[in-house]
Amino acid sequence: MKKSLFSSILIKPIFFIVFSFSFLHSDIVLATVNYDDTAFYFSERGRLLWCNVHAYERASYVVRTKRTYNEIFNEIPPDDTTARVTVAYNTAAVKNISRRTARKVERLLRQGAIYDPLVLDNIVPLQDKRIIRRMYDNILYRCTTEESYQYKEHGGVVFPDGTVTCITGDLSDPRWLAGAALLIKEKAMVYYHSHPDGTIEQTQTGDWANTHNPNRVLFTQTSQTQSISYVQGPSLQDQQAVGEGTGYVFGMKRDGGTIYIYDKEGVKATLPIAFAKQVKKTAVRHVKRSTTYFAGLMPVLRLPYLF
Repeated sequence: MKKSLFSSILIKPIFFIVFSFSFLHSDIVLATVNYDDTAFYFSERGRLLWCNVHAYERASYVVRTKRTYNEIFNEIPPDDTTARVTVAYNTAAVKNISRRTARKVERLLRQGAIYDPLVLDNIVPLQDKRIIRRMYDNILYRCTTEESYQYKEHGGVVFPDGTVTCITGDLSDPRWLAGAALLIKEKAMVYYHSHPDGTIEQTQTGDWANTHNPNRVLFTQTSQTQSISYVQGPSLQDQQAVGEGTGYVFGMKRDGGTIYIYDKEGVKATLPIAFAKQVKKTAVRHVKRSTTYFAGLMPVLRLPYLF
């Protein structure tokens, strides 16, 4: 009994000495932690503003978008009373900052002030540039133009180990006015999908009895050109579907294209698709294929994206 009691008394002072040393000399104890990774900071145009080569872990950030709601959803003219969207379609919210604030944040980043409160409040975490390239490659690989006026959405999820899934939604046709859709059944914290490029112009004609007199009936023929296209930015359904995760929509318009980054609060950042193209094409071994149909980031509903 005495020997056991003596041992227990000795242990406590030894523990206290070790604890006190680590507390008082944390710089020595933490010297083994590596701060030699890299964090990248980009502007909304995809330009590198600052590169922190002493980061705790590899990371990427982009300045929050300064684009307004009308700029994000420019396919839906706000003052055009003839424009309409498909039934049950709503646009995502836009959580932008002012152009003045964006300029200040970019200036601070060029100076290396990465911990400035204004910077910390107005940057958005990004997936690694190489993973964004894999997303883009998956979408591009599955895009086909074999069916006239037939369009699909492509996308998947990104797992913590960097694996990117790749699946395809059903065919759609802008003339149906029903929207392209994709159903993601896999659970992850990062979701991505494309909104197809496709604009159709069709002419509608009609005859109306405009004037009647005893001698003849006059008919006036009018024609109207109707333009139908897919909205490129995320929908409200997309926004709600990501839950606590992050979503990426690739607007695949041929005149440049845009990547929209959003979460449950709405669109927070954008990048040109050229940002993804800057990275060397990745090997096929990084892609995980799935037979699960999905169509948009909605676990249950089909999503309309066009008007």
